[in-house]
Amino acid sequence: MTLKRENINRITFRMRSLSSTTTATIMKITASTIMIIILLFIIGIVKSHKTLPSSMMTYNQRRISSIPYNNFNQMNNYPIKQNFMPNSNQINNNQHQHHSNYDQQRWRPIPPAQQQQQDLFDRKFSKMRSNPFEKYLNNNNQITMKRWPSSPASPITKSPFAWAEQQRQQSSSLYENDNNNRQVVHQQQHDTSSTASDNNYVMNGENNNDNDNYLANSNECALILKRFDTNDQTPPSSYGGLSFKAMMEALRGGSKEFNDEEAQNQICITYDDVNGAVEKAMRIRRYVRPNNIDNLEPPPEQIAETAEVIQEATKILAYRFELSYDEILNALPLIDMSRTIFWPHCPGHVKPINCRMERFRSYTGHCNNLENPSWGAANTAFVRYLPPVYSNGIDGYRKSVMKGRKLPHPRLVTRMVHADFDHPSTDMTILVMSWGQFLDHDLALAMPPRFFIDGHEVEVDCCRLPPGQPPHELCEPDPVYGPMGRKCHDFKRSIAGHRPNCALGPRVHVNILTSPIDANFVYGSTRAAAERLRTFRGGLMRTWNIFDKERMKPLLPAEDKNPDLECINRPRNLFCFIAGDIRVNEQIHLTVLHTLYVRDHNRMAIELGRINPHWDDERIYQETRHIMAATVQHIAFNEWLPIVIGDTMMNRHNLKLVEDGGYYNGYDPRSHTSPSQAFTTSAFRFGHTFIQGKVMRFDNNHKMVGQHSLRNLLRRPYIVYRPGMIDELAMGLVDTPAQNYDSFITKEVSGHLFQEEDDFAGMDLPMLNLLRAREQGVAGYNFYREWCGLKRAESFEDLIPMVGNRTAQLYSELYAHPDDIDLWSGGVSEVPMPDALVGPTFACIIARNFANIRNGDRFWYENPGMPSSFTPGQLQEIKKSSQARIICANGDNITTIQRWALRRPHEIFNPRLRCNEIPDLDLNYWRENPNNGQWMMNVL
Repeated sequence: MTLKRENINRITFRMRSLSSTTTATIMKITASTIMIIILLFIIGIVKSHKTLPSSMMTYNQRRISSIPYNNFNQMNNYPIKQNFMPNSNQINNNQHQHHSNYDQQRWRPIPPAQQQQQDLFDRKFSKMRSNPFEKYLNNNNQITMKRWPSSPASPITKSPFAWAEQQRQQSSSLYENDNNNRQVVHQQQHDTSSTASDNNYVMNGENNNDNDNYLANSNECALILKRFDTNDQTPPSSYGGLSFKAMMEALRGGSKEFNDEEAQNQICITYDDVNGAVEKAMRIRRYVRPNNIDNLEPPPEQIAETAEVIQEATKILAYRFELSYDEILNALPLIDMSRTIFWPHCPGHVKPINCRMERFRSYTGHCNNLENPSWGAANTAFVRYLPPVYSNGIDGYRKSVMKGRKLPHPRLVTRMVHADFDHPSTDMTILVMSWGQFLDHDLALAMPPRFFIDGHEVEVDCCRLPPGQPPHELCEPDPVYGPMGRKCHDFKRSIAGHRPNCALGPRVHVNILTSPIDANFVYGSTRAAAERLRTFRGGLMRTWNIFDKERMKPLLPAEDKNPDLECINRPRNLFCFIAGDIRVNEQIHLTVLHTLYVRDHNRMAIELGRINPHWDDERIYQETRHIMAATVQHIAFNEWLPIVIGDTMMNRHNLKLVEDGGYYNGYDPRSHTSPSQAFTTSAFRFGHTFIQGKVMRFDNNHKMVGQHSLRNLLRRPYIVYRPGMIDELAMGLVDTPAQNYDSFITKEVSGHLFQEEDDFAGMDLPMLNLLRAREQGVAGYNFYREWCGLKRAESFEDLIPMVGNRTAQLYSELYAHPDDIDLWSGGVSEVPMPDALVGPTFACIIARNFANIRNGDRFWYENPGMPSSFTPGQLQEIKKSSQARIICANGDNITTIQRWALRRPHEIFNPRLRCNEIPDLDLNYWRENPNNGQWMMNVL
C-alpha cells in the first residue's frame, strides 16, 4: 500500500518530535546524576577530610612539621644552615638535566624483605607454626617478656613468615592499615640523641625498668604524627626512590615548620604497633638473643644482630604507616624503646649507665662524657653532619638525583679521574700520610660483617651475598678487569649499629673504636684487647725479644693464635703482629709506627717505675697510658693538623694549642667526640693521594739502601724480621717525599691493593672509598660544600674553579648531575687552600671533627680542674713531645733527624739535629710523694 506524501511527512515530523523529546529527557537525567555525584563527592571529602587514609594522601598532604635535623648526637656546635632551598630554576638545564627527568611519583617505602628470600624460607621452614622465641623468652631466668595480644592495628601472627603469605594473598598492601585505632595520647622521649622540642611529636610517660613494669600500655601512643597540607603545588621529585624535595630539605636544615592549628591529620603509632613490628622483625631475621648483649663490651657481630632487628622494624613501620622521609629521619627516633619488648635486647653499652669522675679513661670510652656516657664510646654509632641519603630512606645505597640514572661505576671514576701520575711533593715526607693513617686508626673503624658456620668463621663470596646483604655495583661485570675474568670485588657493607637507647630510624654504623684521641692503637678499645697486650709486670706491654743477640729493641708480639688473620702469603714460621688496632699489618709503615709507640710506652713505664717504686703494675700502666694519650694529642694538634688544614682553619675553629703551657678552658659536654661518617668515609681518606708506589729504606746517614713495590708490603710485614729493618724503614718515613695533593692515585693501591701472590690484580682503594660512602648514605660533594658555607656547583662549568678544567670535564662525562659527585672524589680533586694541604671542603669537615674531639673530651690533656688534669709542670713537659723524639728515642741506631719529621729537611727552616738535641719529657715531674699522694714537682 502506497502512502501519501502528506502522511509520510506527518509521520516523519512526529518521529523527529519524539526523538527530540527523548534526547532532552536523557540529557536532563544525565545532568541530574552528575550533580548528585558531585554533591556526594564534596560531602564525602568534607566528612573525611581529617581522617583521610594515608594511602590516599599526596606527598604535599603528607608533609610533616619536623625539627631541624640535629642528628642523634646533638651536634649543637655546628647547626646546619637554614637559609638555602633552591628553586626549580636552579637546576642546570643542560642536555642531561631537564626537569622532565625528575620522577613525579611520590615515594613509597619498600617491603621490609625480599619476596624471593621469604619464599625460600617458607619452603625450608614450612613446619614452623609457633613463635620460635616464645619458649626462649618465657624460660629466660633473667628476662621475662610479656606475650603481646594481637590487635587490628598490629596483627601478630604465629607464623614467622606470615607477612610473606599475606603479601601473596593481598597484593594491595603488605601490612594492614586501620586508621580507626589511631588515638591521640602522648609519650616522653628519653633518647638523648634528639631534641624533642617540636610540638608535632607529642610524647609522655616515665621510663620504668623494674621487671615487666617498663612495658607501656599496648594502646598508648608511642608517637603522634601531625601531617599538614602545605598548599605547595610544586611536585616532588625523585632521589633514587626518595622524595627528592624531602631529601633536599633535610640536607638543608629541616622542613618548613607549622603551627598545630594547621594539622589536618594526626596518626598515632601505638606501643602495640611498635611491639608488633619488633616481633615481625625478629621472625624475619630469625633472631636469637645473643648471650653477651647486656655488658659494655658486646662483640660487634652481636650488636649487628640486634641492630638488624631495629632496622627491619623501622622498615615495617615505615611501610605500614607510609612514613615520609622526614618522619623516618626525625620522628621514629623519638619513640621510647625502653617501654617496648625490645628493651631487654638493647645492648648494654647504649643504655643509660651511672658514671663516676675518675682519673683514667675507661677502656671502652664510656663515661668520658658524664652527661651522655655512651658518646664517643667503642661500638657506638658514627654521627652525621648531614642526614643520610639512602635511596629507600632507611638503608639503600645512594643513587643519582636524576630519574632512571645510576651513579657511575666506581671503577670508571677511579680509572678516569684518579689515574696514576707521579708528582712528588717538595715539602712533605711520606710520614704525613702514614702518621695520618695511624691517627685515623685511633679514631674510627667500621667493621664488615663476619659470618660463622658451626662456630667457625667463613669467607663469603661478595657476589653470592648472604641474606641481609644488598647487591652492589661491584657485583656487576667489572668494566676494566671484566674481560680478564675479574667479575667482582670483595666488598661487604659495614655492620649496623644502634643509636642511644636503641632508637628506631635509618641505618647507622658501628665504630668499634673509642672516638677521642686516646692512643687506643697501642692499648685497644676493650678490656679484653688491652689485657691481651699487657705483661702485668711493671706496667709493661708485651713485646717479642727476637733481637736479643743483636742487642736491638724488641718487635711487637706475634699473632700466633690466628696467624693468617689480616695477612697475605705468610711464610712458614713467620707471623704477623698484634697491637691495639687490628690493622697493624695493613701497610709496612703502620707496623713500624706501632712498634715505635709500644717501645715508647715501655721506655716511659720503666722510668716511672724507677721514679715511683711504690707504684704497682696497674698504676704504672695507667699513668703511662695517660701520658701516651696526651703525647699523641699534642703531636696531632701541634705538628700534623696545622700542616693539613692550615692556620686559617686552625684559627677559625679555635684549634690552636694554648701557648706557654697554659690550660684550655673549652671543654663542652654538648660536643660529641664521635667522628662523622663524612669524615671517616671520605674526608679523612684524603691521605690516599699522598701514597708513594715505592717503599724506600735509608740508613742512619740518610742514604737510600733499598726500595720495594708497595704491593709487596701490604699485609706482608715479614721484612721487619731482618735486624735493623725498623730503623731503615723509619728513616724512609722521614726521608721519602710524599706525593702531591691532587686527584691522582698510585696504581699500587688502585689496582694492586692486597693482591694475592698468584693473582693478576688486587683491590681498588679509591673505588672502595666511593662505595663505602654510598653504602653508608653519605651525601655528595656539592651538599658538603654548601654545608661548609662554600658555593655549590649548579653546573659542571661551575666546578672548574673548584677542581680544575680536566676534572670538571671528566665529571660531566661520568655523572648525570653535579649533586651526584661523590664526596671523596670531589674532595681530593679540589684545589688546595693556600696555607693547607687539602681543599676547603675537606679542611672544613676535618676541622669540625677535631674541634669536637678537643671540646668534647673530658680527658683532653690541656683541660684544668679534673682528676685527670696534668700539673703545670707536667703539661709543659708533654708539650715537648714530637714525632722526631718518638723516632729517635725508640730506634736502635738512629743518630740524626730533622726537627719537624713530617716536613722534608731544610738547612735553614728544618735542619737535621742530633737525637740528643731533640727535647724529651722529664718524667721526674711525675714523682709522687708516697705518704700523701701529692706530686713532688707540681710547679715549673
